[in-house]
Amino acid sequence: MKKVEKPLVSVIIPTYNRANVIHRSISSAIKQSYQKIEIIIVDDASTDDTSQIIQQINDTRIIYICHQINLGGSEARNTGIKNAQGKFIAFLDSDDVWLPDKLQHQLAIISQHKCQDNLVCYTQFQKSSQIFYQRSILPAKSKQEQETTPEYFWLSGGEMLTSTLLVSRILASRTLFQTGLIKHQDLDFVIRLEKQGAKFIFVPQVLVIWHNEQRCDRISCQVNYQASLDWIQQYRQHISDDAYQGFLLKEIVPKMIKEPANQSIATNLIFQAWRKGIISPFYGLYLLLKSSIPHNYQQQIKKIIKPN
Repeated sequence: MKKVEKPLVSVIIPTYNRANVIHRSISSAIKQSYQKIEIIIVDDASTDDTSQIIQQINDTRIIYICHQINLGGSEARNTGIKNAQGKFIAFLDSDDVWLPDKLQHQLAIISQHKCQDNLVCYTQFQKSSQIFYQRSILPAKSKQEQETTPEYFWLSGGEMLTSTLLVSRILASRTLFQTGLIKHQDLDFVIRLEKQGAKFIFVPQVLVIWHNEQRCDRISCQVNYQASLDWIQQYRQHISDDAYQGFLLKEIVPKMIKEPANQSIATNLIFQAWRKGIISPFYGLYLLLKSSIPHNYQQQIKKIIKPN
């Protein structure tokens, strides 16, 4: 019987000024039970000790690429994709961690499919910092074949964390990350993968730790939501009204409700979505609390209310 050769997996780790956490992320890739990998680290012109930390790691599978100027996360990932040699590409953000059998589990499932060039495999992940209105393990269920990715993200509570994705190199190279985006690079990539004919496979097992602690360098922490509104407009005609409303409730309303001039609009959107079942009672309550209860009291309530 002919021995089936194991495919090479290209692990792409984009990073920028993450000297304090990059070693943790790289180590989780090195310690994978599936060892036929190359680790492409794209340093997006860091100004800290990131390069020194990486160069101290002794592993011949590491390929270090450094941008001369800061180009952003999308460009860094695209550089990794363009330099990848593997049959599959796995993305790992420089502050996240893989569990040891992450790649092994995903490749085992992918091997069951005859055609693999259009496959995207994603897994559950564990948040390192719990949010009271949301589960600590996400997503709770897989994307259904009949639903679009926007419907999955904003109506079904779906998630596809970039660090969970294992994608065929052919599909990733054909899609690439959209450059110039301030926010939603990950969501945009997945939506565009779907437009390229991707078939999504879900592994209902925690294989990634998402370090979601609040940090000032996180783009998601920015209070200006205009970038989110600008981004969604390019897909508005292709997504349902309910999915669009779900997007507003998840990405816009939490920031809008803090503005006295827009609180009535935000509150109306919350109750509309609540009645239609687009958001859970816990999340609706959280949004209303943001406008009516001082921040220090909100923190106390968070310690009391826990997700199921």
